[in-house]
Amino acid sequence: MTDLSVLALVGIILALIAGYAIRLKAVPMPTSAKAADEIIAYIPGDTKAVTDFGSGWGDLALAIARSRPEVKVTGIELSPIPYAISRMRAVLAARPNLDFIRGDFKTLDRDPGDVVVCFLDPRVMGDVGDVLDQRMANGGILISRAFAISGWQAFGEVPMKTGSDHIYLYRIGSHKPGIVA
Repeated sequence: MTDLSVLALVGIILALIAGYAIRLKAVPMPTSAKAADEIIAYIPGDTKAVTDFGSGWGDLALAIARSRPEVKVTGIELSPIPYAISRMRAVLAARPNLDFIRGDFKTLDRDPGDVVVCFLDPRVMGDVGDVLDQRMANGGILISRAFAISGWQAFGEVPMKTGSDHIYLYRIGSHKPGIVA
């Protein structure tokens, strides 16, 4: 491969990442191991399935699958480059409880499981709320890093030890003021 070919390939990859970041209103951000550990601590012990909306490079989904081998973990990512990287990482990690799907969490018609985790741009959080209102069973948990959902009532808002972000905890069925599950 010539220097020009490598430069062209890198340019295409960067253009894909930038194009999808603009389209999705979000840049795929890595999750540090310490931040993942903080988030994982809020996943209830009886959880059977976790979905990571906008799983990006796969850091959080991989960390959950490693720490909770009894839990089925699915990462959903639309951007092709982060998705491809996360798929490669999943193959190398050889976690039978981990899968990544390339798709848009807004249009995939699937049960999100017991817990949904996300670290998405605040402009997308309303979409997260709409999807979970339609598809998640009462009692399901949303763990959102950094961004709240407008009009939803969190049962917990916890400052993260690893930075200035907060973790917002929601329970479907009692997530809107005046609703009691």
